[in-house]
Amino acid sequence: MKKFLLVLSCLLIMVTATVFGGGKSDSSAAGAGTGAAAVTQTDLKNFTINPANIPKNKLNTTVYLAVSIRGLENPYIATINEGMKMFGTYLSSIGQKYEMQVLDSGGSNDKEVDNMRQFAAKANGNAIVYSDPNENAIAYPLAEAMADSGGYIGTAWNKPDDVGPLDLTPNWVIHTSPDNVINGYNISKALFDYMGGRGKIFVVEGMLGNTAAIARAQGLEKALKEYPNIQVVNRDTGNWATAEALRLVETWLTQTPDVGGIWCANDNMATGALQALDKVGKKGKVGVVGVDANTDIVEAVRDGYAIATVSSNGYLQGGYTLAICYAAWTGLLDVKSLPREYREFATPALLITKSNAQEYLTSVPKFDFSRPFDCKAD
Repeated sequence: MKKFLLVLSCLLIMVTATVFGGGKSDSSAAGAGTGAAAVTQTDLKNFTINPANIPKNKLNTTVYLAVSIRGLENPYIATINEGMKMFGTYLSSIGQKYEMQVLDSGGSNDKEVDNMRQFAAKANGNAIVYSDPNENAIAYPLAEAMADSGGYIGTAWNKPDDVGPLDLTPNWVIHTSPDNVINGYNISKALFDYMGGRGKIFVVEGMLGNTAAIARAQGLEKALKEYPNIQVVNRDTGNWATAEALRLVETWLTQTPDVGGIWCANDNMATGALQALDKVGKKGKVGVVGVDANTDIVEAVRDGYAIATVSSNGYLQGGYTLAICYAAWTGLLDVKSLPREYREFATPALLITKSNAQEYLTSVPKFDFSRPFDCKAD
């Protein structure tokens, strides 16, 4: 489907890098792996994993794949794991030996770092990982654990502003995230327009100290400046959790029964908001928005009980992050030669409203993992 296949027509970014195709290898390229064709003025958008150029010893070595996440009970996070499985199917098709593992932190910073250290040690340098750091502060320790072992990691969503992949080259390969300011802004506008540009809203924010939560709230603030007749009457964190959002909204509804909309920083919390509204007979009468495109919320959007959500496309995030790290592990991609804009970049997101909710629910994502930078948004 079009929303999953990224047909990007941006200006070609011309840099000195390695790409691999059918040409001869050039051992003079800094950091180039065996079989890598060193060329200058390379169009990285067209970088391709060509199985014929993968060293035989790599194909015969088991590469360990993992996704480091906060628990598969979150439907969005579950799609990241599915993205890893899809990439595993691709590896099977090219004859690569591999094993997969889910590193579930349960929302604990210490456990996520410990999981990474143990996984990295077991893989002994033959590891590629997608990691969603639980909070900003642990992004570097997670990457450092992988770098110390010689493996390769791509992080998403959370990291401090003053550190990133360039600090641990080549093992911290990339950091990606959808533009959460835009996502927070777009769901806000959808909600405010539904309300006719005026009225009271509740705001259920995400986990404090989490990059995505902070950025989505910034998008909300931007929209509020454009809609001066929208009034925030209650605001608190729901910590990404359905039960916490349910408790908050239940309490707020007793205080402000004439609320017109509920802004939630993710769909788990939007589910809690809908449950609270249902208990008082107001489901479908108060606008609700969220982010993540959880199936129940997309269905609610389709059926008129919610206004909008955003798909961050976890399938794409998990699968393509591993594809880029795989290209680095095989030596086909020279991470040191990549420009900053190919080390930290945005991945695409889709606003889902009533007009496209059914199409989203019935579509099946398809990706070409041989073109790993297809995941880079304009």
